[in-house]
Amino acid sequence: MKRYGLFIGLLCCCLGAAVLACGCIGDEPTDPNAVSGNGTIVYQNLEGGFYGIVTDDGTPYLPLNLPDEFAQDNLSITFTGVAKTDVMTIQQWGTPLELTEISSGDQTMKMVSGTP
Repeated sequence: MKRYGLFIGLLCCCLGAAVLACGCIGDEPTDPNAVSGNGTIVYQNLEGGFYGIVTDDGTPYLPLNLPDEFAQDNLSITFTGVAKTDVMTIQQWGTPLELTEISSGDQTMKMVSGTP
């Protein structure tokens, strides 16, 4: 009878450890091309004109899905998105970026699958 109790106790400890270990695993894998930061919308008068994002550290991004509400030169923004390393553009400026969220002041817009 003591062996049975010891077996049940050991089994409960193993199950408890397994449940705790499962909580340490992240829900979603992180995209290695995910970017976020603060920056400024800038109008570039090249190739017909377009709006880009220059981050506070000077990194240029070319948003592929910038909502019209944010297409304002010198607008300070906070953004998240996915850098598209397999895309070429006619602008040949900055890293192409599919925005997932953008905000400025009290205005925030989340994109579903990269579309506004």
